[in-house]
Amino acid sequence: MTQRRDGAIATLLALCALAVYVATLPPSYGVWDTAELQTVAAILGIAHPPGCPAFVLLGYAFSHLLPFGDAAWRVNAMCSCAVAASVGLFYLVARRFEIGAAPAAVCALGFALADVPWSVATHAEIQDVALVFRVLALWFALRWFDQGRSRDLFITALCFSLAVATHGIALLLLPALALPIVARKQFQSPRSIALVVAGLALGLLPYAYLPLRSAFVDAHHLDPVVGIGLPAGTPFLNYGDPSTPANFVHFVTGADFHVAGGFAGFVDLFAYPHFAAQLGAQIANAYGWLGAMLALIGAFLLLRSGRLDRIAIVVAALLPVPYTESYTDLEEPSRYYLLTVWCAAIAIGFAFEYVIGLFELKNRSVGRYVAAVALAISFTTTAPDRVQLLAQRSDTFGPDFTKEVRGYTPDNAILLVAWGYATPLAYASYVEGSFGNRIVVAAGATQYLSYLPGMSGRPVYVIGFDSDLALPGWKVTSIKRSTYFAYRISK
Repeated sequence: MTQRRDGAIATLLALCALAVYVATLPPSYGVWDTAELQTVAAILGIAHPPGCPAFVLLGYAFSHLLPFGDAAWRVNAMCSCAVAASVGLFYLVARRFEIGAAPAAVCALGFALADVPWSVATHAEIQDVALVFRVLALWFALRWFDQGRSRDLFITALCFSLAVATHGIALLLLPALALPIVARKQFQSPRSIALVVAGLALGLLPYAYLPLRSAFVDAHHLDPVVGIGLPAGTPFLNYGDPSTPANFVHFVTGADFHVAGGFAGFVDLFAYPHFAAQLGAQIANAYGWLGAMLALIGAFLLLRSGRLDRIAIVVAALLPVPYTESYTDLEEPSRYYLLTVWCAAIAIGFAFEYVIGLFELKNRSVGRYVAAVALAISFTTTAPDRVQLLAQRSDTFGPDFTKEVRGYTPDNAILLVAWGYATPLAYASYVEGSFGNRIVVAAGATQYLSYLPGMSGRPVYVIGFDSDLALPGWKVTSIKRSTYFAYRISK
């Protein structure tokens, strides 16, 4: 009976979170990585390294199966569903750790409505899908720890590898999963090992999409950028051209980015005070300083218990921090803290029960509810700017920008566009089909200039952040100066 009730409450919490997210979704496509993910999901393209194939494939399904909204809105809705599911799973995990129903629900909603989870849940964001797969892996690992059922072990491996097929940060969850999994002796059996291998292999299958799709795009000459003489491997249809083994390895390992710098953070002992400060700031931003203090107490209690299932929550929370703070290519590192903030709410609930137990109350049930209300007040008073997320419902910058560019460029133009502004134009071109015969090249002003002399007859424009563009050997004419800068270039 209790399990059914908990399942019903978890579902209700997830639906409440989903309702808030959907009510605050932007109406269409955005800019930067958001618009890129909305584009590649809708057209079966290839996203930026490491390619995020599980996200793309799920996004393609959502963008073609949902019966309302445009493709961009549907991909956003998929991300809302992923974070909302993580909210429901939170409640189940909290109850499994014997956290009371009231504080478990408060902490679940506290996570759902915290600034970063709410914000990323309303945009096309890789970390949303990576979060729900990691949370699922933790949930089934805990079930394996409790009951030793083979199917839970298989699903743990499957969800973990699907998380890896969404984003490589999921690899940092492996030590946390290993703690409850290896605790059971039957894990050493050949059957258990075979189930883990099968689950991992099945979950990694989305990576096969990258070389297969890349080869298909090459063979059928689908990329218009290649059609004007530029080399293969530009966004959005065939980023990195991972059709060959060498290109595939280079692409999925993020060799063009400073990925190794993130892992180097684990051995930089002098940086750990900085890591701790950033961790505290992220948790305080989500739950207030009362929540941050309870999270610290809860983490200590979980570790002191000596139980591997409890220690796993702390390990899962901490491992992303050194990597995130040491990976210098991140524009918004807070989104890499999603699982950390989720686990911190578990620690808060655990500490809540401990603190309540310290008081000799005649009616502990009433005391628990009163304290839960106090905790809810703490959650709601932090990060008051969350109300600004309501304004997203009328955010039409992407479509407005596209319309503006369409107004001052001819139909046959070639546009060299900085990344942040290239992505909405790519959506208009590849998904909406509203950009005419213009070709969008996501590149800096000088990256492909050597190819342009062979494209006589097509006007060339540069759009980006350079307020005073100078290109030796080219005539540069300013077209637009506002939040961005546009130029017509010619010989």
